[in-house]
Amino acid sequence: MGNSRDLNYFYPTPESTGYNEQQYKNRFGILSPLEFSSVLDVGSGSCNLLKWLQINKTGVTYEAMDIREDALALCPCKTHTKLPKKKFDLVCLYGTVTYNIGEDKAKNKQLLFDLLTNCKKIAKKWLVFTVMKEEGLMGLAKLQLVGYTRTQVEELVSSVGLTIDTVHTGVDLAEYIVVCKMS
Repeated sequence: MGNSRDLNYFYPTPESTGYNEQQYKNRFGILSPLEFSSVLDVGSGSCNLLKWLQINKTGVTYEAMDIREDALALCPCKTHTKLPKKKFDLVCLYGTVTYNIGEDKAKNKQLLFDLLTNCKKIAKKWLVFTVMKEEGLMGLAKLQLVGYTRTQVEELVSSVGLTIDTVHTGVDLAEYIVVCKMS
């Protein structure tokens, strides 16, 4: 494929997020009722979750992980380019593997499965992730993003060996925010 899109097409700068201040408050607000003292933010970008935590969950230890070193350079915290070996009360994957990189949806869905499987090993209490709603994708967006039906989300969670606590469907009309409680 000569016009195949890579990560830099979807995420051109380290500051790129696609979300405004109110959307961040809504997305991260679902974490408010959860009890945790340590967080690993996988796919952290420039650490917007840290900004929310500093206001809403003071005293929480936060570390960031992203494959984009230029984004991590903007983070005022401990950062990783690979999953660390230690455990965290909460592992968040906001917006990871949502883009159809290389225009191979099956490969991108496998990447998310693998990432969730590995994150399960380091999450002590909670694992939170987002996926795009298949039914919300239209036109060009359908080609550029990887979508899931609600049934596919449930199958994905089950296949990884996780248990759904809550699936938030109304925070962002285009995506599911899935909260899994570790047993």
